[in-house]
Amino acid sequence: MVGPAEFFSFREHDLDGAKAAVGQDFFTTSMDLVDRTASYDFRFDGVVLGALAVGVAHVSSGLEIGMADLEDCYYVNYSASGSMHARHRRHAVDVTPGRGAVYHPVGPVAMTTSDGYGSYAVRIDRRAVNEALEEQVGHPVPPDPVLAPHLDLRTSPGGRWDRLVRLLCDEARTTPSLLSHPMIAAPLHDAVVTGFVHATEHRWRDALERSPRCWSQTPVRRAVEAIRSDPAQPFTPAGLARLAGASTRTLHDGFRRHLDTTPMAYLRLVRLERAHADLRAAAPHDTTVAAVAHRWGFTHVSRFSEAYRRVYGRPPASTLRRH
Repeated sequence: MVGPAEFFSFREHDLDGAKAAVGQDFFTTSMDLVDRTASYDFRFDGVVLGALAVGVAHVSSGLEIGMADLEDCYYVNYSASGSMHARHRRHAVDVTPGRGAVYHPVGPVAMTTSDGYGSYAVRIDRRAVNEALEEQVGHPVPPDPVLAPHLDLRTSPGGRWDRLVRLLCDEARTTPSLLSHPMIAAPLHDAVVTGFVHATEHRWRDALERSPRCWSQTPVRRAVEAIRSDPAQPFTPAGLARLAGASTRTLHDGFRRHLDTTPMAYLRLVRLERAHADLRAAAPHDTTVAAVAHRWGFTHVSRFSEAYRRVYGRPPASTLRRH
């Protein structure tokens, strides 16, 4: 279960303040200006969500940054602007837009940034990475799987993961944030963790790319029963798969094969049905379309209205006024 999102936002003009800010939600670091006479400005915004911490940072002047062992976490850093040279576990990676560095839980990290370096920073608990990889390949993997030291965000999996990270960073700076809603936050959390094991390189890549086959309807039936019994639960693909007794990829294939949809699309449809029932039962002066939409995890009222009209042939406001 993913707990409440914890948002952070820092503006610092001295290195001690910047080190304290990074240490609060990421790692203890050392920081020194490449040019000791340069002015310094540091901005850092993000969110801590379950096994994740995701943030976007900007430094005005080049830095020498050092970190010791990463406290049982994987850490990814990639460029939004500028560049960085990273050294970790006898590997060197040049971080530029479209190419990131992946740091393992064990081993010191040294980084040298350019002036005006903007970066996305992602910390994921080691156990969450391990569990996601095992769940995706369908068999145990070593407790500390060795991942490639670089991450190519120009590939399809890398690009999808980059968009998820940017979405979380954007939402961390939005009030109110989608991440405050458990029905939205839990699937996004799992999507980032699972997306990471698909985006990075490792020796289980071939197993990830093999298409699963789900001929039995039993996992699909179990997932459908769980969804229909309590659609307000903050279900995730991995959570539904555990309830169904299958892997997420197998369950996804089963839904495609037997219901011509996906587990999460089916969940949204059931929530839309419940929202429809609430609108039919409510009096116009007792509630609003937005309140009903938010109750069922639809945080964008315009998108909710579009989906509602496609299914029921009229806008939700019409249903509310009519009944």
